[in-house]
Amino acid sequence: MFARSNVPSSFRYLAIITAVFQGISLAQAPNPVSSPLSLQNLNALPRPAVPTDSLEPVTGGAQQPQTSEARLAAMTLLTKARQMSSVMSTPYDLKTTFVTSGGLPSDGSWTLEDIAPGKGVYRWSAQGPNYAAVNLYNTTTQGMLYSNQPGGVLPLRLVQVREAIFFNIPQLGPQAPLRTAVGYVNGAEQRCVLIGSGMPGQAVRDTRGWGDTEYCVDAATGLLTTYSPVPGLYVHYNYANAIKFHDKTVAGSFTISEAGRVVIDAKTESVSDPGDPKSALFDPAGMIAIGVGRVMTPAFNLRTMAPPDPKIFRSAPANLAVQVVVLHGSLSPDGHLGETELLASSDPSFNQKALDQANQFSKTMGSVARGQPGTTQQSHEMIFTFEFVTSQ
Repeated sequence: MFARSNVPSSFRYLAIITAVFQGISLAQAPNPVSSPLSLQNLNALPRPAVPTDSLEPVTGGAQQPQTSEARLAAMTLLTKARQMSSVMSTPYDLKTTFVTSGGLPSDGSWTLEDIAPGKGVYRWSAQGPNYAAVNLYNTTTQGMLYSNQPGGVLPLRLVQVREAIFFNIPQLGPQAPLRTAVGYVNGAEQRCVLIGSGMPGQAVRDTRGWGDTEYCVDAATGLLTTYSPVPGLYVHYNYANAIKFHDKTVAGSFTISEAGRVVIDAKTESVSDPGDPKSALFDPAGMIAIGVGRVMTPAFNLRTMAPPDPKIFRSAPANLAVQVVVLHGSLSPDGHLGETELLASSDPSFNQKALDQANQFSKTMGSVARGQPGTTQQSHEMIFTFEFVTSQ
């Protein structure tokens, strides 16, 4: 789905290829098809290969399913992997500890507990450097979120861990472009599925592309071992000390790596049956009613293309190419982009341009982040993939 964007002309974006922000797709109308700078022509420009990463399981052999049976098999592989490990289908009390690094203000040691004792009752708490919060939802409060924190700002590392636990869910629409490949993680064979977000006209590689979200499932166990929303960002699940909870197999630990380095080392301390949903633990008395709706959502993955400098086009119209930069950060409820990190880049000379574009875009989208009065003010994990048209 594409709709007209309210992005100001100062952005100078020719097109937003894929942009999902709280279920809203954004685009600007491309130039006419006959123009050398049409969206179709720019889509067909060669993209650089994704930078080599030792954490990348897929190094070749990615192929599109050629039959409905093959497509169904790929989708079923991911669905079953999720069902085998997710505790969300039954009441649970999940405790996680993690240590973070990388230079962010919230880096350090953390504890996290998520409790879901029954339908419509949910409590989660977290404590780390300069942060401590308890959040409570209950159907008796008609969807109101209660908390001991008045604002909706969540540290990025905390959001990343909760994403890795609860929001590693494949988005498989009926027309989602899929490719499958065999990969290896620590020598173990994997069945990998790449879910693309490219537009028609872009070349399809047998390796991972910049727009691919990647899931790899252990060929022997059927468990999810790798989740990578974009190149340069990898979640690796370790089942060496897996915890059995009813019919689920929960990873005993997982790591999150960015640009080739581990920034989060997490451990599942325990998974157990929760207590009585009518206990005082789930009573909002004394807490602050901060809005309707949850305090966080899955990450927003935005892909944009910026038009070439007219000078480049006039001097070398037949030698245009694309450079790509992937950034990561947190959008606060007031529209401020913070804790920004570089995940991957095909050309470092474009890194600052990408950061400038991300900051500009975030200012515009601040009103969307805030939402209407009465809604819970949310922080959003943002992933930006910027494509810059340049000369070869």
